[in-house]
Amino acid sequence: MTRRELVLQKLHELPDSEINEAIRQLTRHVCARLRLGSLIDRTKSGAHSSNNLGMDAVDYYVGESFRRLYEPDGWEWQFEKYSFVEQLMRIANHLISWKVSAYKKSKDNLPEFDDRDAGDIYELSETSDCPDDVTEDTVTELTRLAYEVSKDDDNLSYFTMRYFEKADFKTIALEMGLSVEQVYVLRKKLVRRLLPFKNELID
Repeated sequence: MTRRELVLQKLHELPDSEINEAIRQLTRHVCARLRLGSLIDRTKSGAHSSNNLGMDAVDYYVGESFRRLYEPDGWEWQFEKYSFVEQLMRIANHLISWKVSAYKKSKDNLPEFDDRDAGDIYELSETSDCPDDVTEDTVTELTRLAYEVSKDDDNLSYFTMRYFEKADFKTIALEMGLSVEQVYVLRKKLVRRLLPFKNELID
C-alpha cells in the first residue's frame, strides 16, 4: 500500500461525527482568518471577495480544503503530526495565502483596510516606553500604521488583527496553524516594521 492509499483509507474510515465536527471547527477557523462580519471583513473586497472567488468565501475555503485533502492526488494528511481538523486548517491557511499572492500579482495594490480596530499596541514594549499621557490619537495612528506596514504579508496582517483583539498567542498559533514560537517571530517582525515610526509618534 502506498502512502497516498494509506491516507485515503484513513480518511474514508473517519466517522461522520468527526467529519461534522471538523467542518464546524474549520468553518469557525476560516471565518476568523477572514475577519467575517467585522469592520475589517476581508471578504468585502479583494482576494477573498465573492467576485474574485466566484462564490461565498467561507464555502469556498472550507470546500476546497476538503477537496484538496480527499482528491486522489491531493494533499497528504500528516496524521502522525496533525489531527484531521488541524490538517484541514493548514490547507485552508495555504489556500488563503495563495489567493492573496495570486490577487496581488493581478492587481497593482490590494484594497486598504478601513475602520481599523483600536488596540493595545503599546504592549509591544520594544516600540516605546509608553508614556502615561499617550493620547488616544497617538494609539489610533500607531494602530493604523501597524495595519499599513503588515498588509503586504498575509500572516503578519492576520497576526496584527488578532493581536489588536487581544487574542492570546496560543489561540493565534492554533488559528494560523503555526507554533507559538512562530507567532512570537511575527510579533518581532511587526515591532521591527514599527520602529522607524517610533519617534514621530511619541514625541
